[in-house]
Amino acid sequence: MPSDDRALPLRERKRIRTRRALADAALALFTEKGFAATTVEELVEAAEVSRSTFFRAFPTKEAVAVEAETELWTGYLQALAASELAGPILTALRDILTDAATALPDDWDERYIATRNLILTAPSLLGYIDYARSGVEIEVTEHLSDKLALTPGDLRPRILAELTTTAWSIAGRGWVAADGAGGRSALITRLHEAFAAIPDALRTKAPTLT
Repeated sequence: MPSDDRALPLRERKRIRTRRALADAALALFTEKGFAATTVEELVEAAEVSRSTFFRAFPTKEAVAVEAETELWTGYLQALAASELAGPILTALRDILTDAATALPDDWDERYIATRNLILTAPSLLGYIDYARSGVEIEVTEHLSDKLALTPGDLRPRILAELTTTAWSIAGRGWVAADGAGGRSALITRLHEAFAAIPDALRTKAPTLT
């Protein structure tokens, strides 16, 4: 989503703003009352929209709870689809993900930290995140297979897709645990460190017994 949505048609701007209002209301209510204890009726009342409007924007209560996470992966997939890949693919995926994270609005940091803390209290949200990230990995796999003209059944695109989401998970988990210390730049630094550790991790061997 563009940082300045004035370039978008009015109808699209309204859709985006409604979606954001719902996500903000949901995160505030979930944080205050708990995910399970908050109803969709309370969400739509807080956002001043109808129930049908809610379900046009989000398929489930879980989806609105993790909107900050969705923003990241939506931007990543859009950037990947528009990219012409060159050089080592894992590095290219790192850079695309870095750009997607950097482009997120300033208030995303606070919303993402609140979202990840909320997920720790609701097992259904953790399951939803795992399911959603699996969908992202499938899309990345398909993009890579097409862009690289690989044969069906080649395992490398899926491995690269999963290494990328794993690197993000490791970086994001540490950053959230530190309550976002250092801001977005610290998150990006952690992300690059996670990617840099992948080759050494793959070469790691157990010590020889004597």
